[in-house]
Amino acid sequence: MLYGLAIVLIPLFLGYLVTLKNPSYLTFVNKVVNICLYLILLVMGISLGQIDNILTELPQIGTIAFSLVAILLFSNIVGLVIYDKLQPMQRVQVNQDQLPSRLHLLFDSFKLIGVTLLGGIIGYFTKGLVNFPLYASTYVLEVMIFGVGIQLRNSGIPLREVFFNKRGIYTSMVMILSSIIGGVIASFLLNISLAKGLTFASAFGWYSLSSVLVNDAWGPIYGSIAFFNDISREILCLFLVPLFMRQFPSTAVGIGGATSLDCMLPIIQKSGGIQIVPLAISFGFIVNLAAPLLLAIFIGLEG
Repeated sequence: MLYGLAIVLIPLFLGYLVTLKNPSYLTFVNKVVNICLYLILLVMGISLGQIDNILTELPQIGTIAFSLVAILLFSNIVGLVIYDKLQPMQRVQVNQDQLPSRLHLLFDSFKLIGVTLLGGIIGYFTKGLVNFPLYASTYVLEVMIFGVGIQLRNSGIPLREVFFNKRGIYTSMVMILSSIIGGVIASFLLNISLAKGLTFASAFGWYSLSSVLVNDAWGPIYGSIAFFNDISREILCLFLVPLFMRQFPSTAVGIGGATSLDCMLPIIQKSGGIQIVPLAISFGFIVNLAAPLLLAIFIGLEG
């Protein structure tokens, strides 16, 4: 458990210490983070492709992953809608801009899946010929998390605004609690261990983190389940966020999980207005900090 925390929190903290005054440096960091993401998914796909009898395992991977995302999202929506009903958010009416192209964002998500499938094909046809380093993706993850720390530090958002946004704190608490409840339910319905159910529930859509940590702990089959569970959340939220935003703003922000801080933020801002951004950033920041901690704890329970 301590190792899992260390490989995530240490580079995140070190990255947060770095202040960049030249915008071109931050642009470079953004590119490195994106490259690391694709490398992680490629390596994970290769590891998956080199498993014996992988073709017979694919139905199990798909069934568990897509059942997980359905159970977890349903649990999140129920909890967050109840919170929105009990504590409605007061907002002023704003003119909404045109939404970013969902087709473009959907294409980006499918590119990530495509890279994983490419890795699987490479691994399948090089099995027995090339042995890839077992924990190569872990080192790439550390570089990526270091870059994420730099991005957070240079985002221009003061920590005071993040941690003192009361609604962001409450929304994150409801989302995390409902995810844990969903993980417990999933463990019984899908006949997996409680530790695995809680682990799959605790990445909150952060697929590059969950896939690596789960892959290292339990192998590429479970790593792939974690990836497809979390990437499916992102794809579904492209359509669900605007659907919930008008009547249930905390629900719209919360179902995005960790992605509310990055790739879902344009959708959240365009559908909810600029006034919703502090909530999204506060919520996303807290959930991004909670994910590695909870993943390390629940993975450790299985050991």
